[in-house]
Amino acid sequence: MAVCCVGLTLFAVTLAGVHPDGLSFSLPVLLGVPLIVVVARFPMVVDNRDGGIEVGFDSSILMFLLCTLDPEVALFIWSLGVLVTQLTTSKRWTSKAFNIGVGITAGAVAEGVLLLVRGDGTGTPRELVAVMLAAVAYFATDYVTSAVSVAIDSGTGVRRHLWQRGTLLAVACFVPFDTLGYLAAVVYRSEPAWTLILLAVPLVTLLIATRAVTRGRENARRLTVLFAAAVRAQTLPDREAVLEALIDDSRELLHLKRVALRSTPPGRLEIGAEVNDGDATHWLVARAMERARSTIAADEEALKALAAVASDAFARLALTEETVHLARHDPLTDLPNRGILLDRLTHAQTLARRHGSRVALLFIDLDGFKPVNDRYGHAAGDAVLVGLASRLQSCVREADTVARLGGDEFAVLFEDADAVVVELVWERILSALEQGVAVTGQLLRLSASAGIAWGGADDNAESLLRKADLAMYEAKARGKGAVVVYEDSIGRSRLDRLIMADDLRRAVANREIEVAYQPIVATGTGRIVGAEALARWRHNGSPVSPELFIGIAEDSGLIVELGEVILAKVAADAAALRALAGSSVGIAVNISARQLRSPGFVDSVAATVKAMGGSELTLEITERQGIDLDTVVLERMREISSLGVRFAIDDFGVGFSSISYLADLPVHVIKVDASLSQFIDADERSKALLRSVTLIGQSLGLEVVVEGIERQTQLDVLREHTDAQYVQGYLLYRPMPLPGLLAAVRDDRAAAGLAPVS
Repeated sequence: MAVCCVGLTLFAVTLAGVHPDGLSFSLPVLLGVPLIVVVARFPMVVDNRDGGIEVGFDSSILMFLLCTLDPEVALFIWSLGVLVTQLTTSKRWTSKAFNIGVGITAGAVAEGVLLLVRGDGTGTPRELVAVMLAAVAYFATDYVTSAVSVAIDSGTGVRRHLWQRGTLLAVACFVPFDTLGYLAAVVYRSEPAWTLILLAVPLVTLLIATRAVTRGRENARRLTVLFAAAVRAQTLPDREAVLEALIDDSRELLHLKRVALRSTPPGRLEIGAEVNDGDATHWLVARAMERARSTIAADEEALKALAAVASDAFARLALTEETVHLARHDPLTDLPNRGILLDRLTHAQTLARRHGSRVALLFIDLDGFKPVNDRYGHAAGDAVLVGLASRLQSCVREADTVARLGGDEFAVLFEDADAVVVELVWERILSALEQGVAVTGQLLRLSASAGIAWGGADDNAESLLRKADLAMYEAKARGKGAVVVYEDSIGRSRLDRLIMADDLRRAVANREIEVAYQPIVATGTGRIVGAEALARWRHNGSPVSPELFIGIAEDSGLIVELGEVILAKVAADAAALRALAGSSVGIAVNISARQLRSPGFVDSVAATVKAMGGSELTLEITERQGIDLDTVVLERMREISSLGVRFAIDDFGVGFSSISYLADLPVHVIKVDASLSQFIDADERSKALLRSVTLIGQSLGLEVVVEGIERQTQLDVLREHTDAQYVQGYLLYRPMPLPGLLAAVRDDRAAAGLAPVS
C-alpha cells in the first residue's frame, strides 16, 4: 500500500500541475491511454516457484509521450493509462494497487532522468542517450520494487528474484522497445502524423515475437515437468506416493508453493483440475491471482494434464492391486490361497519362536464332496464352497487366517493359540456344517474331516502343512467328522515312502521309467503344436501317482537321475516324431529346480538338443515348488537358453512369486494352472483372472498355455474372452504313449491337409 500511496501522490501532483491548455486534442494525447492499455496486455513473465514478475513494454509509449508533450502532460497521460490498465484487469486488488503505484513511480523516475540528461536539445544523440537511460531507470525501478515485493510476500531472498532465468532477456528486450517509442516521437516531429502507422508493423511484430518467446519457453518448461511427472508416475509404489508426487509436481509446474489437494472444486479466483484415484474425487487447486495473468489459462490446462497423469497412475495401481489380489487369492471364494497361507505361516512361526507362543494349523477336507458336483453340477458345488468359506470365516477369531488350498480343502492358521481355542473353533465349524446348505431346493448335510498340527521348533511352513495333511487323512480313515492331532506315529507312513524310494532308485537305474505325452494345441485352429512329456512309473505292476513318486524323487535326491532318464527317452522318441511331422511339433519336459543346480545338467540338455535334430525343446519349471533366484540358477538358465532351449513356468498363478519370476528369469512361456481355468465357464471372477493373466503374459512377449481344459464350454470361453494362444487338457487329448502321440499327430496333419514328412 505504501507503493500505491507514493504513485497516487505523484499522480495528484502531476494533475495539479497540468495546465488545461496543455491537454489539447493532439494525437499523442488522444492515443496515449489506448496504446498504453493495449501494449500492457503483452508482458514478458519472469518468475520462479516463489512468485512472478511481469515486465511490460508499455513504457515505450511513455517515451513517446515524454518526447512529444510537456513533461507534466506526458506524466499525466501515462498515469491515467496505468490506472485504466490495472482497473480493467481481473487481478487481486492488492496487486492492482501495487502495480498502479509502481507504474506511476517508475514513470516519474524515467521523466526525471530524461529531463536531467537531455537538457533543452531535441533530435540529438544526447536525447537518444537520455531516452535509453530513462528506459533503464524505469526498468530498474519497476523490476527492483516488484522483486522486493515478491520476496517479502514469499518469505524468500531478494537476490533470487532479481537475478533469475529470463532477467537478461527482459533487459535485452526492454530498452529496444522504449527506443521504438523515441523513434515514433522523431517521426511525429518531422513527418506527417499518418506516417506513424508505419511503426505499427514493427511494434506489433516485436510484441508478438516477445510473447512467443516467453510462451514458448514457459511451454517447454511445462512440458519438461509433465514428461518427468509421467515417467515417475509409472514407478510410484502406492497411492500416498502418487499424491505426494502430484503436489510436488504441481508446485514445480506452476512455480507456486501454495497448491492444495482437497475435496472441493476451485473457487472464483482459483484454478484447478479434477483427480480421480478410483475411490474418491479430489481437486488440485491453486490461486489464479498468484500467477501472471498472461499464463493463467495455460497453467490450468497444464494442471489438468498433470491431473490426468495422476489419474493414470491411480488406475495402474488399482489394476496392479487387483491383479496381485487375484493372483494371491482363490478366485472362487476370495480366500487366501496356498501361497499366502505358507507366507503367513512362516511369519507366524517366526513370531512364535520370538515370543514363546504356539502356532496351530487346521487342515479341513469335506467328506464326500465329489458326489455334489456329479449330482448337482459344478455351479451348485461352487455355491457350496463359497457358502462354506463364509461360514469358516465366521467361526474363527479375527487374527486367524482361513485359506482355500484347492478343491474342497481348506486350512485355518491359528497364531498365539492353545488347544482350547482350536477345539472350540473346530466345534463351531462342525456345528456350521451340520446346519447344511440348500442345493436346488434341497437341504444338503455336510461333514468334514480335519487334521491339526502344532508348530515345533524344527517345523517350517511346508512341513507343518504336510503334518496337518497327514493328520487329516488319518481322520478320514477313522470316519467322517473326525479330527486328529498329528503325532509322530502318524508319520510312520513315511517308512512306506522310504521303501518306495529304494524301489524307485532301482527303477531309475534300470531305466524302467516310462514317458507319456499330452499334446498341446493351438486355441484357434485346434492343431497340435507340441507335446508335454510326463513321467510314468509302475510299482509292482500298478501305476504310481506321478505326484507321489516325483515327490519321493525330490525328497530322496533322485530327481536329477530321474530327469536324466526322461531327457534320454525324449531324445530317442523325438526322432520318430520328427520323421512324421518335421520340427513343427516340439516337446516340453518338466524339470526340477534341483536339476538346474546339478553341475552336469547343462551338458545333458545340450546332448538332448543335439539328439532331437532341430525339434524344439522346452523345459518347464513348476511354479508350485518356488525357485531360489540365486546366481547359479540364473546362470544355468541363461546357458541353456543360449542353446535354443525355451523355458516355461508351469502351474503359473498358484504361488505368490509368479510375477517376480517373469521379471527375473529368461522365460518364454507361461502355463496357466488348471485351477485358474477350472471355473471360467461359470464364474466371472475366474474369467477375469484368467484374462488378466493372459494379458500379463502377452504384454511381456510370452506365449500362454492354459491347462486343465476338460469341457467344451471352457474352450469356448477361452476363444471368446482371452487371447491365450495354446491350450492343454483332457477335452483335447489325454496323456498317451509315443505310438498314441504319433497317431494323433498323423490324424491332426491329415485333418489340416498336410502330408506326413518323408
